[in-house]
Amino acid sequence: MTIHKLANVVAFPFILMAFAIGYLAFEYPLENYLFWGLVPAVALILIYLFSPQINYWWLSRRPVQLEPQITNLLSQVNPDYDQMTPEVKNEFHKRLLLFTEGKEFIAKGMETENMEVPYDVKCMISQIPVTLTRGRKDFTLKHFDRIILYKHPFPTPMNKFLHTMETHAEDGVIILSLEHVQAAMMQPSHHYDVGFHAFAEAFISVHPKEPYPILPNDIWTAIEQISPQNRQQILGTLGFSEIDPMPVLITLYFKHQAAFKKVLPNMAREFSAIFNDTSPMT
Repeated sequence: MTIHKLANVVAFPFILMAFAIGYLAFEYPLENYLFWGLVPAVALILIYLFSPQINYWWLSRRPVQLEPQITNLLSQVNPDYDQMTPEVKNEFHKRLLLFTEGKEFIAKGMETENMEVPYDVKCMISQIPVTLTRGRKDFTLKHFDRIILYKHPFPTPMNKFLHTMETHAEDGVIILSLEHVQAAMMQPSHHYDVGFHAFAEAFISVHPKEPYPILPNDIWTAIEQISPQNRQQILGTLGFSEIDPMPVLITLYFKHQAAFKKVLPNMAREFSAIFNDTSPMT
């Protein structure tokens, strides 16, 4: 049997211990079981709090194969996936599992509020940052431990209007409109990729000292030559009146690389160095 979540296995004996102590307390109520009851309670709390780290540690030492339904999904949503060599694909699988198991995914604003996010949806989201950091050793985007998924555009206390993505480095949170993430994956020429944009923002936050290009004042002119969407369409999709163009450029570098290299060849080389994007896909 393949174990994906070691935290569940570690928790099992403490769950049995809690039931046993509860049974003994019921049968022999005069005995003092408070101390022994604290042992499994504290252990289970700690396991729950550190389950992402436990699972990450386990999978980093015992990588497993992805199920066919996940690899089929990757073929549909990631245009680079089928072009990968077996070696690159195996490393991609490993990173995808580590990232997926190392983050907390939370469903919000849906009919099934706070439900467990389906595993294929988790993988669909996780393949974005894994693609973004495919050439780097540090691929986990540390500090961003929670990914919140809304079904549609959402307001937040910080931005009280409908928008489709938001990142908060201080809280380690990335918030996404699942509807818009899926639309960009299925029809990239018709929809700006808000998911890639959000993870590009997170990358900049985690790595602020990278030698990012100095952007000219007319950078949006170049952006509109690369992107299928113009400035107003990109802003409208994100839901903001103004945005930092750097995450847009990173998104376009990965999503429309041929056009990017043609329009901004020097910047493409700078991004290639930052992301170590030199390993061949085939």
